[in-house]
Amino acid sequence: MEIKSDTRIQNYACDRCGNQHEIKIDFATLTQGQLEGREPVLTNFKCPDIAVMYRVVNFNLDTRVTIFKQPSLKQEQDIIANILKNEWGILNFDDKLKRYIDLDLSFLGIPEEYYKLLWPVVSSYCCGLYYPAMTSSGALGERILNRLIIKTRDYFKSSVHYKKIYRKDSFDQWDLVIKILKDWDIISNEVSELFLKLKVYRNDSIHYNDGYDFEKNSHDALKFLAKIIDTLFNYVNRRDLFWVFDVPGEIWVKSSVTHNPFVKEFVLPNCLELTPFCEPLASPPIIGKNAPIKPLTDEEFIRIRNNR
Repeated sequence: MEIKSDTRIQNYACDRCGNQHEIKIDFATLTQGQLEGREPVLTNFKCPDIAVMYRVVNFNLDTRVTIFKQPSLKQEQDIIANILKNEWGILNFDDKLKRYIDLDLSFLGIPEEYYKLLWPVVSSYCCGLYYPAMTSSGALGERILNRLIIKTRDYFKSSVHYKKIYRKDSFDQWDLVIKILKDWDIISNEVSELFLKLKVYRNDSIHYNDGYDFEKNSHDALKFLAKIIDTLFNYVNRRDLFWVFDVPGEIWVKSSVTHNPFVKEFVLPNCLELTPFCEPLASPPIIGKNAPIKPLTDEEFIRIRNNR
C-alpha cells in the first residue's frame, strides 16, 4: 500500500537566532500526538544560522616506525618487531626490519584506500621482493591519478579538458592526467613533479632494461609513491586545507575550502559539521545552548572552541 506524503511549509520562530525559519514537514509521517500538539515535532531542529565548521573525525594513523627512533621505548620496539616478524617471517628478519626503519614512513592521513594498498608494497620491499615492490609502486601511483581525476572531473565540466576525459573509465597517459589535475588545482606543482618522477620508475619496471638495479630503484620508487600520498592526504602536511591542532588534539577544515572539489570528495565524508560547543562523541552530538550565530571567522570559532 502506497503512503502518500502531505508536505507543508511551516514557519518556526527560532529561539536561538530570533528569526523565522520556513520548514518542510511531512504531516503524513507525524504521530497522532504530534498532530494534536501534545508531542513536539521539531525534536532535532538545528538553526541554520548557527556558526559551524567541519571537524575531522576519521583518520588513518601509522607512526610505528617513529618508535624505533626512541631508544627509551625498547619494550614498544620489541612488540612492533614481533608483530612484523609474524607477518614477514623470521628468515633474515633483521635485514627486513632495517629496510623498514630506513624507509621511515609514517602517516596521519585522510582514511583513503592508499594507506591500505601501500602496506603490501612496503612489505614486498622490506622482504627483499624488489621487482613486485617496484611494479606495484607504479601501479598504485596510476590508481591514485585515476581516482583523483574520476572523482573530481564533474566539477570541471566547463573546462577545456573535460571533453577529453569525461567518457573514460581509466587512464594510463600519466602526462595528460597530471597536467589536467595540476590545471584544476587538484594537485600542487610539488605533487605533479613527484608523479612525473614516479612515472619514470613505472616505465622502467614494465619495459626490459638489461642489468636494471631493482633493489635501489624499488626503494626510490616507493619513497616517491609514499611522498605523493603523504603530501596529498596527510592532514599535517595540508595546512592549506586544515587547522591542525590549533585546538589541541583536533583537526578542522578551513571554511574557505569546503567547496574545493578535492575537499568535497575526499575530506568532508570523514568530517562532522559542528558548533564550537559540540561534543562529536555524544549521540547525537551536543550543540550547546550558547552556540554562536553566523558570521564567524575560523579564528573566532577556534578561540571559542579553546575557551569553551
